[in-house]
Amino acid sequence: MNAKKILWSMAFAQFLVMQVWFNFSAIMPVIEMEWGLTASQSGFIIASFQVGYVVAIIIYSVLIEKYNPKSFFVYGAFVAGISGIAFAFFAQGFWISLLLRFLSGIGVAGIYVPGVRLLTGLFPPKERGKVIGIYVGSLVVGSGFSLFVSSLLLEELGWQGVILLTSFFSIVAACLVNRLKVPSVGISPIPIKIQWHVLKKVFRKQNLLVNGGYAGHSWELYAIWAWIGPFFVYYFTTKGFNQADAIQYGNMVGAIVIMIGGIATYLGGKLSDSIGRIKAANLFLFISITCSLSIGWAVSLPILLMLVFVLIYGFAIVADSPIYNVTVIEVSEPEIIGLSLGIQSVLGFAVTIFSPLVFGIVLQSYGWGMAFFVIGAGTLIAPICMLLLSKLQSSVDVSN
Repeated sequence: MNAKKILWSMAFAQFLVMQVWFNFSAIMPVIEMEWGLTASQSGFIIASFQVGYVVAIIIYSVLIEKYNPKSFFVYGAFVAGISGIAFAFFAQGFWISLLLRFLSGIGVAGIYVPGVRLLTGLFPPKERGKVIGIYVGSLVVGSGFSLFVSSLLLEELGWQGVILLTSFFSIVAACLVNRLKVPSVGISPIPIKIQWHVLKKVFRKQNLLVNGGYAGHSWELYAIWAWIGPFFVYYFTTKGFNQADAIQYGNMVGAIVIMIGGIATYLGGKLSDSIGRIKAANLFLFISITCSLSIGWAVSLPILLMLVFVLIYGFAIVADSPIYNVTVIEVSEPEIIGLSLGIQSVLGFAVTIFSPLVFGIVLQSYGWGMAFFVIGAGTLIAPICMLLLSKLQSSVDVSN
């Protein structure tokens, strides 16, 4: 099959699987009332998905050079779909939801990194930036689309119907990719050997600073993506909307906030080519952190002004995502680029276990304003790391 057809098929399949990522956030306001869940318990359920993702991505990263990445995608999509369907039929409270969302995280982890590995093996280096940009865009748009589906169908289908539909999309994706005729790329009969001198290169100061920036970025991004829909449900409630309308409009706004990232990641990466990686990253970080520190206190804003505010927020919070990937490639030696990217992914997603959970705990005790504020304050580590990286690179240039 033509490489471009494989790319677009994989991107569409990833879009379908990503419905599973935030379908729990889409129904959260409903089941919190139905089951009597606290905000902290909802935070734990969100975090369980991230735990499953991180555990699985470590395993996939080790095995991905030995087995065809297509297999990980197919099995991952199938696991994500089946666990989601089981959630729709059997979830009735906190503990079973925790387990099933953990399994969903394991499944979804088989999608992005194996997909990137497969696609980079099919395209020459000069085309890979554009190719991965398309693939990242499908992840971002797909992640927000489950909120959009919920906004339209939650009242008619109920939360079980929304979960069932979005999870079924993942089964369709597994079948689609399974039928693709994809060559075996990146398969090595030689086991990966991670030796001390290699680890020293991966954990050099420049790499650590880039990954510190990425971890701070991820801390903010995935907490906000998980909670922005429920926040706008609350916001529309304060504006006098009834519960059904508040849930519909809240999830619709949450979907748009996430899906705008499909444009933002492309423009953010392009800007970093023009003005430099660190300047571009810190520009977007400044905007998003400012928004995080203030949005929770701004529920008195008129609806139109709030919508403008949150669109800027949604754009800025994800626009720097590709910059960290490119930067770690540029500061790493060629022979450790793959390992450097893998470690960056694990570190970045590891913090996403905690940030949605922290958000929920703070929300329960102190309200929306403080929950967003704490996330924004934690994100300050990102621009600090990037500024230190800039100083380090300047000193290296001077010495050379």
